[in-house]
Amino acid sequence: MESKTRFANILFDETFKIVMGAPGNDPLLIKIIELLLPGKQIRTLQRLDKENHGFVFSDKNTTFDLFCTSGTGEQFIVEMQFAEQETYRERMLFYATYPIRAQMDARIRAVEQDPEHPKCKMDYALHPVYVLSILNFQLPHKSGEALEDGLVSRYAIRNDGNGELMTEALHFVYLELGRLGPGQGEWEQCTTPVEQLAYSLKYMHLLDRRPKGFSDEFQRMLYKAAELAGMTQKTRREYDKTMTTKIDIIEQREFARKQGYEEGKEQGYGEGYGEGIRKIAGKMLSSGMLPEQVRAYTGLSEEELNAL
Repeated sequence: MESKTRFANILFDETFKIVMGAPGNDPLLIKIIELLLPGKQIRTLQRLDKENHGFVFSDKNTTFDLFCTSGTGEQFIVEMQFAEQETYRERMLFYATYPIRAQMDARIRAVEQDPEHPKCKMDYALHPVYVLSILNFQLPHKSGEALEDGLVSRYAIRNDGNGELMTEALHFVYLELGRLGPGQGEWEQCTTPVEQLAYSLKYMHLLDRRPKGFSDEFQRMLYKAAELAGMTQKTRREYDKTMTTKIDIIEQREFARKQGYEEGKEQGYGEGYGEGIRKIAGKMLSSGMLPEQVRAYTGLSEEELNAL
């Protein structure tokens, strides 16, 4: 599918990975990480292949969008999430256990190979793991005090009484695009680097040019990376194929919603959508469709499917 727009839509996890993972885009990824982690300076960044770093996946669908390590050993999981997910924070906690466990496994192997080596002592010191999530929706918070710039929420392991940090080993950062106030065309209202990043990620695929005020080096790099005409043939083919699949899924989901609405209405459920879509989902499962596919097409949660 040939896109008619100028810039890629990187709101989906697959397209985000295609664009940000393209050769030469490490400096852009570093700048995104540094923007979401103020004060951190990363000189180098290495992308890690999960199959080569001791990960044992009990679920074949457990994959990272981007997994990187800095020159000093800090590890970064960078995820893009398009659709709202009730247990997203728990999912990110689960993901974080993999690099933590891999660090311990590597240390155990080193001790087993040469237990007499002075550097091979068994301790539990960890390189910090940062889970950075870019969400096209809002997470629930008890108050607005949980947010920076109205868009970013941060979590760490802290004491319940005085907020004392227990460890520097684990941090979670969420950029919530769903909280961005300015709409398309209102880029002038975005005055901070974080707001400008959020605006670009959310709307760039609808724009025919980079906003006039987004002129710093970071924004120029971002729009250059997302420009379809500048992609290599391989990257462009991957992007177009993925977007075709995404559009098909969205269209099938809307068809399922419409069918559920009409069927529920015909059977006397008033507006009918809820009951109708559950009946459609039941038929999908009975036909042999995987639960993940049914969730993608109907928008129902895992709990709702299990209740059918």
